[in-house]
Amino acid sequence: MRALALGVATALLAVGLALGGGALAQTSAPVQPTITPAPSCEKPGDPPGGSGTELGKEAAERRRNAWSKSMQGYMSCLKRFVEEQQAAAAPHVRAANAAVDEFNRAIKIYNEQIDAAKPQ
Repeated sequence: MRALALGVATALLAVGLALGGGALAQTSAPVQPTITPAPSCEKPGDPPGGSGTELGKEAAERRRNAWSKSMQGYMSCLKRFVEEQQAAAAPHVRAANAAVDEFNRAIKIYNEQIDAAKPQ
């Protein structure tokens, strides 16, 4: 009877190893995605300084308004870049998470087979 249990345990171990080894043999090199290294947004310079004269104050106000508008455009460009990168990454994140879940399920099955094959 013990020989039969040991034979069954050995067979289960062999099946577990075959299943685990087959899964490893089927992996391929990951596809390298195209990566945009940095946003191509044009950054405005430093904020303009003020002036003491009345005419200078008006010119300074125009420069501040122009700078503010440029800065808002820059921030919008950065926000678009981040959103595009996150949207491009989302399917990869989902695929990686699904692979991790599958790996964890496979490990659980494998460990259950190993435990079942151990002599009692």
